[in-house]
Order: sequence, then C-alpha cells, then structure tokens
Amino acid sequence: MGYQFIIKKFIQKPELGLNVNFTRLTSGSKDMSIALAEQSSRAMRKADLGTTAYQIGEELTSKFPHAKTQVDNIFGHLNSVEKITNRPKGPVSIITKLERGIKQGKINSYDTALKYIGDGVGSRIITKPLPKLSKNQIKAMMNDMRINGSPLSSSEKKLLQKYIYNQPMPQQDADKAFPLFEKFAQPLIEQRSKQVVDDLSISIAANRIKKGELSIHQIKEQGLLKEELINRLESETIEDLEVLLINNYRGGHGLPEFSSRQIQALRKICGNNVIINSRPDLAGYSKFPNYKYTKEEVKKFAVKASGYRTAQMNIIHSNGVRGELQFRGPLTNYFGEYEHIAYDLRQGKNTLGPLFNDYKREISKLPDWKYEKYNAYLEGCYNYYYRLELGLPAAKPKLPKGFNKVLSEENMKKLHEANEKRLSELKTGFKAHFEEVA
Repeated sequence: MGYQFIIKKFIQKPELGLNVNFTRLTSGSKDMSIALAEQSSRAMRKADLGTTAYQIGEELTSKFPHAKTQVDNIFGHLNSVEKITNRPKGPVSIITKLERGIKQGKINSYDTALKYIGDGVGSRIITKPLPKLSKNQIKAMMNDMRINGSPLSSSEKKLLQKYIYNQPMPQQDADKAFPLFEKFAQPLIEQRSKQVVDDLSISIAANRIKKGELSIHQIKEQGLLKEELINRLESETIEDLEVLLINNYRGGHGLPEFSSRQIQALRKICGNNVIINSRPDLAGYSKFPNYKYTKEEVKKFAVKASGYRTAQMNIIHSNGVRGELQFRGPLTNYFGEYEHIAYDLRQGKNTLGPLFNDYKREISKLPDWKYEKYNAYLEGCYNYYYRLELGLPAAKPKLPKGFNKVLSEENMKKLHEANEKRLSELKTGFKAHFEEVA
C-alpha cells in the first residue's frame, strides 16, 4: 500500500461546469458561521465552499502571469521603486471572503463569487526611502514654508520644530502642530511618490482613451494632465490600467502615501467613475487629528484607527482579473505584515497558529477603551517607520504602561518572523491532496 499526490477527481475546472450546488451553498447563509442543525448540510456547504474557493484559486493562478507582467511593465522601470511583489490569492483566504459575501447575500453563482474577490491578484509597489535630512535642510524647508502665501510666524516655527524633533508637548499643542507638519512634509511625500503617481496617471488616461471616455484633445483642453505626461501619452506606448477605487489610508496623526495635491491630480484624470477616499489636509479642514470620526467619515477620509497606511487601489487587469495595488515604503510595508494581527484576532480570524496564542489571549481581553489606546500605540509605530522613510527625525514609541509586553511591536515582529519560518518549513514538500493507491 502506498500514497500518491493527486488532485481530487471530483473537483472540476470552472470551464467544464461547476460541481457546486449554489442553492445549497447560499441557503441559510446568515448562519454560516455557527453550527447548523443538520451537520451533514453544513458539511456539504463547506465542501461546496471549498470547491468554489479551489476553482477560483486555480483561475486566478492561471491569469496571474499576465497580471504580474502588466504591473511590472507600468512600475518596474522606475528608479524610485525598490521592488514589486505580486501574488494570486490562495484558496484559504478566498474561503474567508466567500463566507462574508454569502452572508451579505452578494454571491449566488460562480461568476458573482469570482467578482467578489476584488483582490484576486495582489501587487505591492515598494518605493525607496529618502536620504536622511540634516538639521540645516530641515531649517531651510521651514523657512521656505508658506501658509496662505505667508511665511511661518516665530511661534509657528517653534511649535513645528518641536514636533519635527519629537519633543514632548501637550496634546492640544500637538493638534496645532500636526497641520503644520503635514504641510512641511508634503514636498518629501511627493518626492518619494512622484514617479509612481505620474505613471499611474498616464496608465489611467490610456485606459480611458481606449474605452472612448477621453481623447488627447480633451485632456489638453481640460488640463487633466501635466504637459510632460501628455507628451509621453503622445510619444510612448503606454500600458493602460483600469482603476475602480483608490483609498489613501492613514491614521489620525499620520501622513499619507500620496499628498493631497497628488490625490487631486488623480481625481481629475480618473473622472467621476472612480471613488477616491482620502482625508483633506488639516490646514484646510476644521476637524483636528483627535476628532472622533463617524463611520461615514472614516470611509470617506480613509482614516484607520491603528494608523494603517498605504495608497490602495482596486483595479481590473487587461485580462479581466480583479486586482489590488498597494503603494508604500519598505519599512511601513514590513510593519504592515504583522500590525493587522491585533485587528484580525479581535474579529475572530485566528488563522495564525499556536505561536500567537499568548498574544491572542492578551488582545482579546482588552476592553474597548484600552484597545483604543493600543491602536494609538500602533499608529505611533507606523508614524515612526514612515518618518524614517521620509528622512525625518523619528522616535520609536514605547508600549504604554498597563499592557503586557507580549503586545509590544518588538514581540509582534518576533512572532511574525517565527511564524513565517514555521510556515516555510511546513510548505517544504507539501502537496494539497493525496489518496491511497494499491
């Protein structure tokens, strides 16, 4: 008696017809997450769900090379890009999304299931950090600043300088300083992201031209692109890209990946069909960072309690597969690999394995007021790493008193790296399916 690794024969390819009963899969969908009265019915639903997830995973994998090439063609040649990572979404992650879609009543067929996976191919464009700024450079930037056409007053300079160099100050002063800091950092943000925003813009323009929504003449007449980008559209072969949604995520006291000026430029070239969520600069907005945003404002302004920060976009690749682009630097990208653990665990998504049991126990028992304080700590970590990417002075926050040290950023990083090593070892020689043979 022996074993051989094979793909189970009952799983059929999507193009050959589904071996899934969607009526069975979606019936009683509101109770998907709890034990059903008939365990056999529940098991069949899970089997249908798993089969669907596998089939979608296979389709995404088959379309992945084309999608990867498209992203690499648009951004891979840029000097400011450190690296690009691409991956098709796997079945385990797909199952989690399908369960959510079924509960919401948004899935009733294979096609609706596939469409619901908006990040079927995930791509991260990692941009290089800027060189560290000297004190003289920081001083010169402060002197060059203008607010409504006027230079900073001596009191504004003093406040901004304290904020730049992470000097202690009352929360009220920090709230006054942050809009100045945001204005100060804008040239640095734009320096880091200029190339990716420019090439993203002309790829969007090329797609709208291809679909007949725009012409070069209209782009010129309406001033939708800078002249240098129009010249490229006219003289180069541009890989086009269809964008559906842009979220410029950041925390309440955090700087964005794309500046407000860059977001405004993207709004112009995207037109009204693309939803763009991004908070305006606080210098022109009445609500300060510690203001408690409503749920609607959180979505509109793309404000994240944990400080999660990235420019994130939902797209459709030229071969029809839906994808997600994320733009960020290498330090915030790596922190983002494990920052989300706290949120996931509190949402019941414990797919992280036994290494995280102690962390899970501690994060799960935090009352809401204390979890809010913990999120402020995580936001401080994001801000610390982003300051480093912008070449600014940075002070790493300490875990507040009253929290178990297992919740520290340093321990999160240690757990993440240990878990990645464990997963890598488990994957060695692993095959997804096997059955007994004579």
